[in-house]
Amino acid sequence: SCDGMTYKEIEEQHPEEWERRAADKLAYRYPRGESYLDVIARLEPIIIEMERHQEPLLVVAHQGILRIIYAFYMGHSRAEAPFLSIPLNHVVELTPGPIVCHEKRHKLYCPDIDLVRDGQDEPLGSPAEIKRLEEAFYDPPSH
Repeated sequence: SCDGMTYKEIEEQHPEEWERRAADKLAYRYPRGESYLDVIARLEPIIIEMERHQEPLLVVAHQGILRIIYAFYMGHSRAEAPFLSIPLNHVVELTPGPIVCHEKRHKLYCPDIDLVRDGQDEPLGSPAEIKRLEEAFYDPPSH
């Protein structure tokens, strides 16, 4: 299983899984996992309910889920969904209108390390750097 592994670890320890995912990110399933197509089918009734909702709605979810919801509201195809950019540490505000959906992105936090530009926003820093930054973000020093 690839649970809890970074993409780099998967690439190194399970190159066959890495290649399968790269070949078809939309339909690929990690062992004991779901594909984007599986998740799209599971989210359909929820998105229908979201469409009916009249008040503001906050969705907090994994990036894959957010990509699918974003694709729906912004008019992207499901084939595009796995590659849409949903940056970490951001709130994406969508305001559906009669013809188009308006978007604003609010940056909450900017890490001090480079990120992979594959739509996953995975940190490239060492585990020690990442831990130091996470601790600084989640437990800021008192002044």
